[in-house]
Amino acid sequence: MHSGYLWFIVAYLVVVVAYGLYISKKLVKTSEGFVTAGRSLPLWIVIGTLIATWFGGGSITGCANIVYSRGILAGLIYQYSTPIGLLVVFLIAGKIRAAENTTIPALFKDKYGTTASILATVFIVLSYIGITSYQFKGAGYVINIVTGLPVETGTIISAVIIILLTVTGGLASVAYTDAISALFVFVSFLIAIPCLLFQSGGFSGLIAQIPHEYFTWSGANNNSLTNWGVLVATAFLAMGDQNLFIRFNAAKNRKEATKSCALFIVGAVILGTMTVLIEAFSIPYLKGIRPDTALLMIAMHHLPFAVGGLILAAAVSFMITTGDSFMLSAATSVAHDIVTPYITKNNDEAHKLKMVRFLVVACGILAYILIAKFTDVLGIIMYAYTVYAAAITPALVAAFTWRRVTPAGGICSIIIGGSSALVWELWLKSGFNNIDGALIAVPLSILTLIVVSLLTSLKTTEAEN
Repeated sequence: MHSGYLWFIVAYLVVVVAYGLYISKKLVKTSEGFVTAGRSLPLWIVIGTLIATWFGGGSITGCANIVYSRGILAGLIYQYSTPIGLLVVFLIAGKIRAAENTTIPALFKDKYGTTASILATVFIVLSYIGITSYQFKGAGYVINIVTGLPVETGTIISAVIIILLTVTGGLASVAYTDAISALFVFVSFLIAIPCLLFQSGGFSGLIAQIPHEYFTWSGANNNSLTNWGVLVATAFLAMGDQNLFIRFNAAKNRKEATKSCALFIVGAVILGTMTVLIEAFSIPYLKGIRPDTALLMIAMHHLPFAVGGLILAAAVSFMITTGDSFMLSAATSVAHDIVTPYITKNNDEAHKLKMVRFLVVACGILAYILIAKFTDVLGIIMYAYTVYAAAITPALVAAFTWRRVTPAGGICSIIIGGSSALVWELWLKSGFNNIDGALIAVPLSILTLIVVSLLTSLKTTEAEN
């Protein structure tokens, strides 16, 4: 047991939970405040929560797996896919804030109708429960390596902590603790990189110790399609992620939302590059480890105690806040877009707030159950990203950018994209050389959206004539 590292993590958790409770008591009075933080978050808080939402288990464990088992270029593709997708978001961030819909299904209801809203909610929950689940597992890895407890026990402990923090304060507490976490991880990484480069003989010394194939497009696994799959799935998730949607709606105004997106892109590039550089150190120096844990093992075995402790605490903090965000988003969609309008039909604020909190717990339990199906974090990342990228993003981007899109086109895109992603990732993928479902489902979703919209808009025009 490495008790010193444990104290770093415990100290952080005590501070962040206490701060989250304080913020929730001060700012959260209604279900709207719970979900959107009263649409009054300052710019630096919005940027911090955007960064922390994205930099969670995916970067800490998923990207570590990619870098260690596939290569440096593969890791950079994973990290830079988000800024690529965000370039599209930058163009529509102001429109998202102006729309003032609490969730994407609410926007889909206005644009495509009730059926589209319900379908979108189902696929968002299926994806976000997956993303939440690997935050539990990633934090479980940290608890395992610093305490010696089994990963399964660490996963349970982390799940309880993440659910507790989410259910207490909603977006208000998550956003403010996110901002602290973003600053925390930037500082710890900036300190860690010089320490690692000193050990390896500088940047050139590190590069010289890494095999050539780790810098090629096909990577160490000699499969270029895996990089294309990661690029498509991650970029399309970033383009349409409801968490970004909610955070832009929490900004003070349309101008602040657009500005926060631009600064988020810059921050994602910088942080993503630092992450891959740190994880690259594991290739020559940590042989035979579990790929998911590469960054965590570097923190414990190749950095000074204080710096390693900072890295581990930062890792836990981002996995907690990312889990918070996606669990809250999934619960919000179910509560606002299915339960309240179609089941309870109760608009009382106290009832709605209780319902969201109950659904947060339910989503957390389902996320814990789901993580047992996948052997590593990367597998569930590709499942979750692909389902969302295919089911939601094409219809969302079209809603803001294409006037000829029709309700039929949007609905068919959601059905074909989401169902093909689920079938491929859960049942067909292993039989087709593990080709990522994003390369199949996303093009199908886009093609369906365009063809059905053109056909139905043409029929409408003919009928009017």
